[in-house]
Amino acid sequence: MTVSTEGWENFKTNKWLFSTPSSSYADRPKSIVRRTSSEEAPKLNGVESPGSRANRPRTLSDRGNEILDKHEAMLDLYAWKWSELRENYNEKGIHNPSIYCYAISTVQLLSHIPAIVRLLQEHRCQDPICLACNWKRCFLQSSNSAGSINWFREAFKRDRKFNQGRQEDAHDALLSILGKLDKIAASIPRLKERKVADDLFGYSIRNEVICRNCKTKHVYYENNTVMTVRMIKKDPTGKSASIKDLMQNLFNNSTIYGYNCAKCKKKSDAPVKPTLLRAPQILLLHISRFSFDGFGQKISRPVKLNDSIDVSSMATGSTSTVYTLCGAIVHSGKSLDYGHYYCAARHRKRERQFVMLNDSSVSSNANVQDVQQSYIVLYRRAEHVELSSQTSMI
Repeated sequence: MTVSTEGWENFKTNKWLFSTPSSSYADRPKSIVRRTSSEEAPKLNGVESPGSRANRPRTLSDRGNEILDKHEAMLDLYAWKWSELRENYNEKGIHNPSIYCYAISTVQLLSHIPAIVRLLQEHRCQDPICLACNWKRCFLQSSNSAGSINWFREAFKRDRKFNQGRQEDAHDALLSILGKLDKIAASIPRLKERKVADDLFGYSIRNEVICRNCKTKHVYYENNTVMTVRMIKKDPTGKSASIKDLMQNLFNNSTIYGYNCAKCKKKSDAPVKPTLLRAPQILLLHISRFSFDGFGQKISRPVKLNDSIDVSSMATGSTSTVYTLCGAIVHSGKSLDYGHYYCAARHRKRERQFVMLNDSSVSSNANVQDVQQSYIVLYRRAEHVELSSQTSMI
């Protein structure tokens, strides 16, 4: 989509774009009321409401403002901290009857997101193969030392996914589960009209392209939920890779070869500048480790998991949003066709600690920095992670 270039010369983004209100339900407004431009619009917990945009300098195109407005009002609809849940659960593994490790590790990782657990707690339906109901009953609420995963493939049988007797990809399992979140939330009145996966994990990238011929500036927006970062086999400088390095590569300036300008109708090699317009509430990163050259070879280069990431160097307007490492799915093995998935995650009740979840085995006080072959990584906003030395009162 090409937008008007009017006003872009003095482009500047407000801090409002990436600010997050308090996640405490007591502090959140009951509703967000839109006002006309003539009315005075208050700030909600220090965050400017959409209704006051008429009274502040224009900073984005209509499309850019629309993307941000759409997601401001959802902050009081979900649980962002474990202390906001009525009930939490003990850490437990899941029995692996055959080659379900891709599903087990994905379910275990997502079970360490407060908003997901809150959705499962509130969901009600009569479908015997419902993903949410079985997830809750057979794993979270199970009184056994380890839960069951036999229900997973049955939940996707209607979608014709995840064949019996074949190793599958944890990234595919993750995307499939996120695709069902809207249906899971349909039984919850306050979320009936929401796109839940987009609310929780959605991010927006603003791509600025300049035609070399007519110098016209065009802006394109892209929205997604799981951010894929590319792994390279070897860095020529010899530098070891980190999660932040891989993210930063995604937002480096690049060139579109043969770009067809919508204004002058001429082709050129146009520079493109991507920036993170809307930072996700929960950051899910997929590290692309497999090359699909007919052999499914894996790039086994280790990646350092940053304890925290500030995305200010990637963000539109260089505005700071800080994330805290909360978990990872690890792939051990040399090929996409075989290997083993397991999960490391921040403890639900004692968030200073990590647990290693390897099928039915649970190891406390794990060192997450020992994880070198991470495949999917989970970060939550730093203000939502309670890292006090005391045990959570749950």
